[in-house]
Amino acid sequence: MVGVCWGVAFSVQSAAYEVELEATDALRRLLEENLALYRWREEASPGADSLRHLERTVPAEIQALLETEGYYTATVQVELDGGRHPPLFRLVLTPGEPVRVAQYSLTLQGAVQEDPEARERLLTALDAAWPLKAGARFRHAAWESAKRAALVTLLADRYPRAQIAASRATVDPVAGTVRLELTLESGPAYRFGELEVEGLTRYPRHVVERLNPIRPDEPYAQSRLLDFQNRLRDSPYFVAATVSADPDSARDGRIPVRVTVQERHAKRIGLGVGMSTDAGPRGSLEYRDLHLLERAWQLSASLVADGRRQTLAGRLELPQSAQGYRDSFNGRLERTDIANLITRTYTLGAQRAGRRGRHDTVLALDFARERQEAAGTATTKLQALTGSHTWLLREVDDLLFPTSGYLLSLQVGGGARALLSDRDFLRGHGRIAWFRPVGRQGSLILRGELGAIWSGGREGIPNDLLFRTGGDQSVRGYGYQTLGVAQGGAVVGGRYLAVASAEYVHWLQPKWGLALFLDAGDAADDPGELDLKRGYGLGLRWKSPVGPLSLDAAHGEAAGGVRLHFSVSLSF
Repeated sequence: MVGVCWGVAFSVQSAAYEVELEATDALRRLLEENLALYRWREEASPGADSLRHLERTVPAEIQALLETEGYYTATVQVELDGGRHPPLFRLVLTPGEPVRVAQYSLTLQGAVQEDPEARERLLTALDAAWPLKAGARFRHAAWESAKRAALVTLLADRYPRAQIAASRATVDPVAGTVRLELTLESGPAYRFGELEVEGLTRYPRHVVERLNPIRPDEPYAQSRLLDFQNRLRDSPYFVAATVSADPDSARDGRIPVRVTVQERHAKRIGLGVGMSTDAGPRGSLEYRDLHLLERAWQLSASLVADGRRQTLAGRLELPQSAQGYRDSFNGRLERTDIANLITRTYTLGAQRAGRRGRHDTVLALDFARERQEAAGTATTKLQALTGSHTWLLREVDDLLFPTSGYLLSLQVGGGARALLSDRDFLRGHGRIAWFRPVGRQGSLILRGELGAIWSGGREGIPNDLLFRTGGDQSVRGYGYQTLGVAQGGAVVGGRYLAVASAEYVHWLQPKWGLALFLDAGDAADDPGELDLKRGYGLGLRWKSPVGPLSLDAAHGEAAGGVRLHFSVSLSF
C-alpha cells in the first residue's frame, strides 16, 4: 500500500464548507486541482440536500480521477459532518497499487504495407521510442503522449497524412495490469516536388537554390525541411525564412517545397567599442555589402584597433556553391606590439569552407610577409606560403552558453622552401573544451590545447604560426601572450605549446555564478623545455545578452601578484 500523510486544507472564512483530506502529496494535488468539491467551496451556502448529493457523488468523481493516474483498486471514504458550522467533509483515500503495462502492440496499416523496408524501419523506430514498455506504470497522460509521439514518427517520415486508426487500453484491475494496442494508418507515401520561392526581390534565386539540400523525387521527410530552413536562417541574406510542404498541394504524390523569405538589407556600416584586460580599449569600423556587383558576393571590410593590435582587413565571400562549399578571399594588414615584440604582417589568402554532417572543415592557402622587431635584437624579415586544413566539431547543448558536451578543433598545415616559404615546416594544432553539469547548480569546464611545429628551427616561420600563451582565454594570472621564448628583451613564439585548464562554476542564480579555476601552460622551442606555468583564482560569471562574461582574479605563480582578467566571448 502506498504511504499516506495527513493534512487539512482550510478555505477562507467565507467558505460554504471545509474539506479534510487524507492522501499522499501527489494525489492531494490532483484532487485539489480537479475535484468539484474544492471548486464549489466559495459558492453560496448549500442546503442539506446539496451537501448529501455531494457526499454521494464525490466518491465516483475521485475514483475517475485516480484512474487517470493508474489507480483502479482505490477505496474512497467520504464522511459529511453537517453538525459543524461550516459543514466538514472528511475524505480518506487508500489508492492501492497502480496498474502496470503487461504487453503492448504497435501495428501499421495503409500504403506503408506496400513498402516492406519502410514498414520494418518504422516499426523498429516506433518500438525503440515507445515509452510504455512492459512493467511501466500506466497513466492516461502518458498513454496519450505515447500515441501522439508514435503518430509524429509517421507524419515526419514519408507519410504526412498519417492518423491513428485505433487505440485500446484494456485494464485488468484484479491482476493490476493493462494491455495496450495502437494501430496507425499511414496514408499515401509522398515525395518532394519542385522548389517554389517567394519574397526574393533583391538577391538572385540561386542563393536559395544552393542552400537547398532537398532534391526532386526525394522521399518526404520533415527533418529535411527543417535542415533547409535552418540553412536559410543561418544565411546572411535573410532576416527570416520558412520552408513548408503542404500535402494538399501535391501533384501525382509529389509535394512542392515552398520557401518564403524576408531579405536583409545589402549594405551596412557598423561602429563598435570594447574592452578587455588583454588588449585594453578597442574600437572598430566595419562595412558590409551582401550584393557586390549585383552578384550576391559578400564584401566585408574592417578597421580594428586596440592597445596591442591594429588591423585593416578585407574579405570577399562567394555564395554557397551547388556542392555546399563556401569560397572566400581575404587580405590583411596588421601591426602588433606584444611582450616587446613588434610585428608588421601583410597577408593574402583563399579559403574553402564546408560542412559534412556535424563537422565544419576549412581548406586554406595563405601567403604572408612579416617584419619583426624584438627589443634588443636585429630586425628580421620573412615570408611563408602556408596551406592548412581545419576540422571543427561542436557537440554541445547550447552554442552560446554550453553546459554539456564538447568542442573540438584540429588543424594541420605547413610550408616549403620550394613554394615561396623561407623554411620547410609542418604545423599541427588542436584544442578541446569539455562541459559537464555537476549537481543541480554546478558546471565543470575542462580545456586543453596542444601545438607543434616540426622544422629545423623557428627562424623563417611567421610569428602568427608560432605559439605563445597567457591571458584571458589561456593561462590566467599572466599577461597576454607573455609565455613563450625569451629573445633579447622580448617574448617571441615557440615551436611547441601545451595548455590545460579546469574550472568549476557554481550558479547562484540562473545567470550569475562564481568560478574556481586552475590553468597551466607554456610555449617553448623544444618539448623538453616546456615548463607549465600555473595560474589559479576566483571569478564571476554572467550569461549576458551578448555572450558569456567573465571577470577573474588570478594569481600567476611564476609572475607573482594578482592579475584581473575580463572578457566576453565564446569558447571557440
